[in-house]
Amino acid sequence: MDFDIKMPGDDEKLRQAFRTRVPGLDVRLMTKAGVQEFQIRDISSTGFAFADSPRGYSSGQELVVDILLAKRLFLGDIKAKVMRVLDNGIIGCNFAGMDRRQEIKLDKLVLEVQKRLIELRKAKKEAE
Repeated sequence: MDFDIKMPGDDEKLRQAFRTRVPGLDVRLMTKAGVQEFQIRDISSTGFAFADSPRGYSSGQELVVDILLAKRLFLGDIKAKVMRVLDNGIIGCNFAGMDRRQEIKLDKLVLEVQKRLIELRKAKKEAE
């Protein structure tokens, strides 16, 4: 019996951290049409995804973005690198070079969302 086991390299991994959706979380960045804001589809401690025209982005492209929470600046001047551009317009980015303070703030946001999801699942299970 023959079989192969292939372990993905770092660049092939699709998910490196828990991703979640945060209502009211947007990304602001410079596009070909000027500064625009887009809803963040999902976010993790390592990156985020948003939807725009896939023709305006390419893998490896570097961006400088602001993360907005409820239309207010949450994290500013964050460097990000485009990791994947999907045909349906989803642009996947990884954060690059965040300082420790920024990492802590982002980790706290993602952790709070995780806690709320766990509480909701627990309440739903108890209600059954």
